[in-house]
Amino acid sequence: MPKVSVIIPIYNAEKYISECISSIANQTMEDIEIIAINDGSTDNTINMLDRMSEKYKGKVKVFNKENGGAGSARNLGLDKASGEFIKFVDADDYLELTILEKMYSIAKEHHVSLVRGNYQTILGPVKMQDKCSWSDVTESKIVDVREDKDYIIKETPGIGNKLIKRDLIGNLRFPEKTKWEDLAIMPIVIASSEKVFHMSEPVYNYRVNMNTTIKDFINKIPNILDIIRCVENIEQEMDKRGMSEEYKEQIKSLYILHTLFRVENAMLWINFPRDKKEIIISSLLGIIEAKYPDWKNNKIVEEYRKKNGLFDFDMKRLDRFTKIEYKNVSKEEAEENIKNAFK
Repeated sequence: MPKVSVIIPIYNAEKYISECISSIANQTMEDIEIIAINDGSTDNTINMLDRMSEKYKGKVKVFNKENGGAGSARNLGLDKASGEFIKFVDADDYLELTILEKMYSIAKEHHVSLVRGNYQTILGPVKMQDKCSWSDVTESKIVDVREDKDYIIKETPGIGNKLIKRDLIGNLRFPEKTKWEDLAIMPIVIASSEKVFHMSEPVYNYRVNMNTTIKDFINKIPNILDIIRCVENIEQEMDKRGMSEEYKEQIKSLYILHTLFRVENAMLWINFPRDKKEIIISSLLGIIEAKYPDWKNNKIVEEYRKKNGLFDFDMKRLDRFTKIEYKNVSKEEAEENIKNAFK
């Protein structure tokens, strides 16, 4: 059994895939397998993968599938993985050559099933460390999640910065063809780990495409209701694992906070009619209020507002975008109103 299975979902990544795979295949830890999932690429990716699998024979395994999105590609990777630990890497990102050995050694030394670290964000020639967590943990140490339950909220739901024991994931799978799919499972994985080693140094080189990043903030997101699917999945899977009562407040806070993040997104969309924005924002708030009528008093939201000035500013102007006739409806009606607003 390999020590680590590295899963790479790949779609039209001819520009970066060689650097990505080479950074993994040349790790100082040799006992690894690289599972490259070609998710229906239409560029030269498949030919490059064939060359990489030949170059790193026995280490790189290539699987081809029809395009289904990152979630379905990662799920296939999980089905094929045989390693003790799982590492997810996106095709346009890369790892420093010692990082798998370092993270694995920490996991074994401290007897933990999850190790997390910081991101190193790469924007052209500029590299910046991103803590990717708003918890108060600043040094490298073990976090007892059962003592600090809010850690499952404050740690990024992103997966690139984590080394996860495969048994911890078990039969959990990403929702497919869904935006923000990491959120749907990562809080469950963190809670299930019970203890996390929190590394305060970069473990993942995350390449930022500014065009894509800006578009995600200012352009409409027709599948914005995916956020409800993701936060509902957290509750369902936590219940299956017998943790829904213990983490009841955290499940509630995740639902409220991440739906408010999408409300904030909608407030920033450009070239989208104001009246339709109001329908979407009011409907999302209505979905929150139908499930959690006291959502405005949520302590996690209040804490995040104190830490993030822009979020606090946007929350203060919510009323300007809220129409009661769209807010005070059932969840089903709210979802239908959102869908109709995009027509």
